[in-house]
Amino acid sequence: MGTLHSAFYQRNNQRHISGMQIQYFGLSSFKITTKEATIITDPFHKDSGLTPPRGAADILILAQKTSKLYSAASGISGEHFDITDPGEYDIKGVTVTGIPLKQEDKYITIFLIEAEDMRILNLTHIKELNLKENELEELGDIDILILPVGGNTVLSASAAGKVINEVDPKIVIPSHYKMPGLIIDVDDLNKFIKEMGGKKEEMEKLTVKKKDLVEEGTKVIVLEPLR
Repeated sequence: MGTLHSAFYQRNNQRHISGMQIQYFGLSSFKITTKEATIITDPFHKDSGLTPPRGAADILILAQKTSKLYSAASGISGEHFDITDPGEYDIKGVTVTGIPLKQEDKYITIFLIEAEDMRILNLTHIKELNLKENELEELGDIDILILPVGGNTVLSASAAGKVINEVDPKIVIPSHYKMPGLIIDVDDLNKFIKEMGGKKEEMEKLTVKKKDLVEEGTKVIVLEPLR
């Protein structure tokens, strides 16, 4: 495992925190803040047992627009640009590429998000990363990998570990695991952490710049869900 630069976790002395920020709502829903845009992904429905995400966004990304569970957008305010289909989109300094994956009897879209010279691969709530080797290579070097780890309808802990080895990101952020209030049947996070050798770093939000990323090794970052 590599070691992240200490600047990763510390506020600088400037008036505002510089760098991209990533926060976690729960399930496969995240808030990503760049210099120019706020992105929210997969806001979940109250049927999950959790309070649906709320807040303003410039970009709203839905991996499965036909799923009630993952497209509860009523709490997302602002004049947001909605990305609900595969393709390439350029909005406010952010490039989003949606790639559809066949998952049993449905399609779920994964997203490559490029901003501030960093590349985030968000595997949303897939159960299998069924990309060919050349398709994985076409994604390029991934700085941050967001992936579900709770099993059942999404990647299991062992499958997530294999995906991480294939993608070889600098940072891994697990998602879609058991948490207080959630009534969906998924595994506890500890199962995935054990799969990864027991090492993790916990924080409320990740603030990162390209220059702070290490060149070798992968770091597991566990984000405290927003409430």
